[in-house]
Amino acid sequence: MQERQGGRGWRIWRRHRSSAWGAMLEQQEILLAALALQQSGGVRVVVFEHLHAPGGLVRPAELDDWLVQTLRGLGGHLPARLRTMALALGQARCRQGELQGLATQDARRLAAEVQLEAASAWGVGSEAVGFDFRIEEAAHDAPHALRVRWAACLLEELQRWQAHARSAGWRLPVVEPEAQAALRAATCLRGEQRQQWAVSPQDWHFSLTPLRPPSEVDWPELQDSPVWRPLVACGAALGALC
Repeated sequence: MQERQGGRGWRIWRRHRSSAWGAMLEQQEILLAALALQQSGGVRVVVFEHLHAPGGLVRPAELDDWLVQTLRGLGGHLPARLRTMALALGQARCRQGELQGLATQDARRLAAEVQLEAASAWGVGSEAVGFDFRIEEAAHDAPHALRVRWAACLLEELQRWQAHARSAGWRLPVVEPEAQAALRAATCLRGEQRQQWAVSPQDWHFSLTPLRPPSEVDWPELQDSPVWRPLVACGAALGALC
């Protein structure tokens, strides 16, 4: 997700890399996952942590300080080039939607349409949202009408998270909705899904490409299960490798 409009996509920063970090940020906790590419071409979880803020921290500034200190401690032993993290956000912090039937393919006009739609969804002015979008294939019966999927969060929050990451020595160039990260992880998880859900996330292995269609995932059960948030954190990291 971008700090300002433009629609260039959130994947342009990526280079070929052999490992990546992902996180799911909640009000008083953060789930962290580091994934590494194997010589076989598969991907395994090398770090998984579920960190809780101390119970006495309730004010936003205190929670922000805890987050910065946590990230600083986490990355202290890592070289600077590896201190890059993808962040997945819940629905309360990241809205998403789609626009259909758009007749233009001009990137600037599409970005303007998305920015207005995202601002309307948040109920704020257009300059108050950070957003990104992707263009999907048009329907066969309307080849010139585009469908655009978008995601957006409040620009002030996006800039605050990026500032926290910078002060802790990390880059935070990728922000996405948690459902998108979970979808990526669930469809790329190796092995029989229900069996894998019963083991520790530390033992999960993934493929770089989907192994099953989304229709084979029981989404209501998955969202209500304890593995939802670990999948989100792993999916965010996996997206940085794909």
